[in-house]
Amino acid sequence: METVSFFPSLIKMIFSLALVLGLMIGAMYLTRKILHATTPAMDRGSLIRILASRYMGPKSSILVVDIAGEIIAVGISNSQITMLTKISDREALDTLRNLKIHEEPPSFPGTRQFARYKKIIASAMDDIRK
Repeated sequence: METVSFFPSLIKMIFSLALVLGLMIGAMYLTRKILHATTPAMDRGSLIRILASRYMGPKSSILVVDIAGEIIAVGISNSQITMLTKISDREALDTLRNLKIHEEPPSFPGTRQFARYKKIIASAMDDIRK
């Protein structure tokens, strides 16, 4: 009976794991690119912007939305969307319009973590090239 040595098996296992993880990260990257390209409403020049959102419970939330210059509060539940109020107070309007809006396409869990690792690897590669 032939015995299997430990070190070559370990190397094969690590290589296989790296290959599978690389394929998963590549698939996630491509999926993110495709989803980002197919969501034109997420661009910064959009007439509809979500200024704030608050989760209220299972399948319900409240959004503050800027639609073509008008700011409204909208309640969203599982089966309907309801306009709660139109914000007309000048102070509140100025405050909401001056908020730093950080619009990002919906992401998969762990995307930010992978983006951070990608930056770390890119900076390490730049250091190696120098």
